Amino acid sequence: MKPWIQVITPHKDIRTGRLDEGVYAADLSDVVGDRGPLEYRDPQSFFRKTYLTQGLVKLLSLVLGRLAGQNAGEAVIQIQTPFGGGKTHSLIALYHMIRSGNELGDVSREILAKAGLTAVPQAQVVTFVGTAADALGGRTPWGELAWQLGRYDVLREHDQKRRAPGKNLLFQLLGTQPTLILMDEIAEYAVKARDFRDQLVAFCQELTETVKVLSHCVLVVTLPSSAPYGEEGERALHELQKVFGRVENIQTPVEGEEIYEVIRRRLFEDSGDAQEIRRTADEFFQMYQELGEDVPKEVRERPYRDRIRRAYPFHPELIEVLFERWSTYPSFQRTRGVLRLLALVVSDLYRSHHQAPLILPAHLNLADSAIRGEFLRHVGNEYQGVIASDISDNGQAKSERIDQEMGSEYASYNVARGLARAIFFASFSGGERRGVGIQRLRLSLLQPGLPPAIVSDALRRLEEELWYLHVEGGVYLFSSQPNLNRVIVEKEEAIRPEDITLEIQKRLDKLAGKEFRVFLWPREWQDIPDDTELKLVLLGPEYTFPSEETKAFVRELFNKCGQSFRTYRNTLFVLAADESEWASARQKVKRYLAYRGIREDKTLWRQLSEANQQTLETKIRDADDSIAHPLMSAYRHLAKAHESEIVWLDLGLPTREKDYSLARRVREYLQNEDILLNKISPRYILEKAMAPHETQKRVDEIYEAFLRYPSLPVLASKQVLLDALAQGVREGILQVQMDDRIVSGEELPPSELKSDAVVLREAEVAPQRPVQLKEFVPTQMPPHKVGGPPVQAPPASAGVATEYNLEVNLPWDKISDFVRGVVKPLHEGGAEVAIRIALTARSEEGINPATLERTVRETLRQIGAQILKDTLLPPYDAK
Repeated sequence: MKPWIQVITPHKDIRTGRLDEGVYAADLSDVVGDRGPLEYRDPQSFFRKTYLTQGLVKLLSLVLGRLAGQNAGEAVIQIQTPFGGGKTHSLIALYHMIRSGNELGDVSREILAKAGLTAVPQAQVVTFVGTAADALGGRTPWGELAWQLGRYDVLREHDQKRRAPGKNLLFQLLGTQPTLILMDEIAEYAVKARDFRDQLVAFCQELTETVKVLSHCVLVVTLPSSAPYGEEGERALHELQKVFGRVENIQTPVEGEEIYEVIRRRLFEDSGDAQEIRRTADEFFQMYQELGEDVPKEVRERPYRDRIRRAYPFHPELIEVLFERWSTYPSFQRTRGVLRLLALVVSDLYRSHHQAPLILPAHLNLADSAIRGEFLRHVGNEYQGVIASDISDNGQAKSERIDQEMGSEYASYNVARGLARAIFFASFSGGERRGVGIQRLRLSLLQPGLPPAIVSDALRRLEEELWYLHVEGGVYLFSSQPNLNRVIVEKEEAIRPEDITLEIQKRLDKLAGKEFRVFLWPREWQDIPDDTELKLVLLGPEYTFPSEETKAFVRELFNKCGQSFRTYRNTLFVLAADESEWASARQKVKRYLAYRGIREDKTLWRQLSEANQQTLETKIRDADDSIAHPLMSAYRHLAKAHESEIVWLDLGLPTREKDYSLARRVREYLQNEDILLNKISPRYILEKAMAPHETQKRVDEIYEAFLRYPSLPVLASKQVLLDALAQGVREGILQVQMDDRIVSGEELPPSELKSDAVVLREAEVAPQRPVQLKEFVPTQMPPHKVGGPPVQAPPASAGVATEYNLEVNLPWDKISDFVRGVVKPLHEGGAEVAIRIALTARSEEGINPATLERTVRETLRQIGAQILKDTLLPPYDAK
């Protein structure tokens, strides 16, 4: 399908944006006075831009027949339509036809053929336009009639005294010459002439009865279908309808789908490329067939395809809403108002190079001041703020923001803005019918190539975010009264950040779970104990991933506990919230608190409608249920110690179907990644938990290794180790010494494995009885000689010394003094200090293995010490 701007050409004034609104406001008095646009004054131009509807052809032929003396013609004809429905246009057509009809060629021939005539009869034309006449000092309708017929003297006194003439005077005035009397806007004149309205009504009655008798005379009068000027207008219109209703023939110049051709003729230079128009109609009709029940039944029936073709380049829905909704405003003036508005729309879209195949309600540009003003003059300026807030293309409207967030592939369609425009367009009526359902919204927006599902997605966003959009019973409409969204936003603005944080903390406390011992939002590393229990730390809002501050804090958690180094690093896991996901979670909690705050605000709650109260209750429940998922999504970054570094693992996004705790989620992830094991093999213990040179190791020491060393996997519990050892004994892979007994190749219940039991490699035999420690003499370092010759300073010519070496024997409790008085001054003086420490520890009771492993060696690892020698002298037989 081609864009409509390539298929049909607007008139020049529309293309250039230099519209003369007078072109769409026909005025009979201007035509008679040779004023106003050429399109009305010149008969040729007038009929070239006038589509001869069946109603107009019938009206012209009836009048010509009556003027020609055909008794079948109607004497009194009333044209009754809503304001702007073509009444004045019809009178101008009659005026030009009688005065210039024989010069109009094809137009007059068609009319004459319909009337059964060969020429336009000669007749005098008399006009009276109520909007132009002066009811205070000007001539009355009967005075104007006499004046234009050149016989004012007949009615001078009646005119000056504002007294209606009788029928005899009217017969004398009109005579036998063919006469056409055109009376426009007589109801408005009746309102102005309230001092002599009874005389006006009496004149109209006498005139209708006089004209009815005269065979060559026709009276054509226009009356609106609704009264002007309120109660006074209602009374005047009612009185006139009683008069003209007795004798007149009512004509409607434009009916049904003829309006499509009227619009096309007035706004466009040609009818467009018929083949392209047909192709467009076929494509849209096919789309509606595929949409099925998602669109109204009528648009899936074949006649609607013809309506699309006849309404081109406008979608029928656009024209229908204008005529069925907007034209019910007395100020809109039906056809005239439609033409004026559509001219503005076409001009705006043409000059912006609109690329759509049809002009839809979604394309009405309310950011254009002329188009916006055309609507606001009927609904009130209070909707200026509604348009600016929710709809307009001003860069600030909420529907614009939604479009930007929906993705670049839909950017050119302006889906959210288009829906907002279409809803606004259908929100108003002079009657009771207001608003629009989703089926017709699809008509207002969709075109081939645009996914239908996007309508529902965009509508949901509009419902959630626009301030003046109301939805009741599936009907969408805009109102100048703010909706629940506006109340919610105002309540949100009052929510304090600390209230959000407190609510999240409460939620996380419930979400934490019991699969680990959970610590929520620790402030410092001292808050996390150093024990053998599996621990999960949930970091607080000040520590989100991937900030460097967070990573530094986590390193401290793994490395320190109080004033000492952390021993059981393999029992600790840390969860940090994703920075962006955390912001999203906070927003959801903030919205929930706003909902709850509205319900708890008794005064505000009573101000809400029952429908809004029900909606809010639903929102509270939904928001309450939806908070857990974004919190679970936020806490996705898991830290774990590994060798000498900290690794960060991504748990990914959770599925909504799972309703479980954070601890359970972490546990399942670790199990799936084989980091947390529920079962291990006996050989794994021998290969990984015991060094190659170790032939034996106590059970508690092996378990300690799994708790301490991040290079090993995490055991779900100590039972995992005991089960593996029992399996190893049973299968002969390893041996266990319990007291004086060595067990191998037999069933050993795990419950009998005590912490002091010793695991032996298969080929080893453990000692059978306890042994005593031999007196231990440490290796002596050469003592520092404090005597002897004093150290001589180097000669001055040798320069300043660049290296200083020192070896000393030192009491263990003076190390801090040594650092403070020796090491630190040298370092602060700019020297690079290297320290090599030789330590000998001796105990007659024996060195505690736990102290040696958990504290001594772990500290050395933590501080990054390079171990050059680490040996133990084994116990031996004292004998």
